[in-house]
Amino acid sequence: PLSPPGPTPPGTTPRRLLMRSLSLLLLAVGSVAQSDEAAAASTATALQRACADAGVANASALLAHARKLHNGDDGRSTKQPAEAAPLYAAIAAANSTSLVSLDDACAAATALGHMYLQGDGVQRDGERAYDLFQRAAAFGAPEAQYALGVLHAAGFNAPKDTPLAMTFFHFAAEGGSVGAQLALGYRHLLGVDAPKDCGKALLYYSPVAERVVSSAQRLRGGKLLEKVRLSLDTPLGGGGKRGADDDVIQYYEHSARKGSVDAQLTLAHLNLHGARGLVPDHARAFEFYSRAAAAGEAAAAGVAVAAAD
Repeated sequence: PLSPPGPTPPGTTPRRLLMRSLSLLLLAVGSVAQSDEAAAASTATALQRACADAGVANASALLAHARKLHNGDDGRSTKQPAEAAPLYAAIAAANSTSLVSLDDACAAATALGHMYLQGDGVQRDGERAYDLFQRAAAFGAPEAQYALGVLHAAGFNAPKDTPLAMTFFHFAAEGGSVGAQLALGYRHLLGVDAPKDCGKALLYYSPVAERVVSSAQRLRGGKLLEKVRLSLDTPLGGGGKRGADDDVIQYYEHSARKGSVDAQLTLAHLNLHGARGLVPDHARAFEFYSRAAAAGEAAAAGVAVAAAD
């Protein structure tokens, strides 16, 4: 530690005082730099140790391993969130080193934030969750921005601040967050904390709809899904195709029971809006959103709250 400067010796010139001050400043900067280097070395060592213990080669592989532990590897193995948490922490902490990409560090911090928010494998800590989301959001991580938007919109573990929430939703949606796109689409469609504007609602809902269709096509082995135009006269897409709709719904329900998060999200959307011949059922939509959120799908967490309301 640096000691405070003593009394100025008699006859000291302003130039000498300036040089003395600069010397003290350089010593202080050097001390901080050494401290930062030591911290970076420590986090790098911790990350390398975690990689060695997990039997993986690098931080990206360690992140994939942590996700498998956290989510249960698509339902084929038991979830182990308590084992995933320290791996996420090691990756997020090493963001200042060359061992971790910024995307991986942000993804780990966001995942760990959700764990602390929900008490999933760790002691619930809202402040720690908010800090992790904030750190990732500062680097432009869409899902972290969306999480902050949800917290500020609800006043949960953060001050209720609608303009700030909408700002986070906007940037998260621009970054591709499905949850944020749904949140803004819903708000513009119904005029909730935003101007009622069907055109803007369509802009936010369209990429989500395309993603649902793409996911459904993957589940069906690449077969194309028929797109049906809805209208006031035929709000369910017309008649004569109920049997085909039943087959699609049964397929989604079978996949959802097998643990498919995409199928759970699709069924949640269909039940929420009453599409594919289904009557709008918010309780069932909430059930599927909750199951997807429990499986680690961040996009479902905020929408589940809206469905519950």
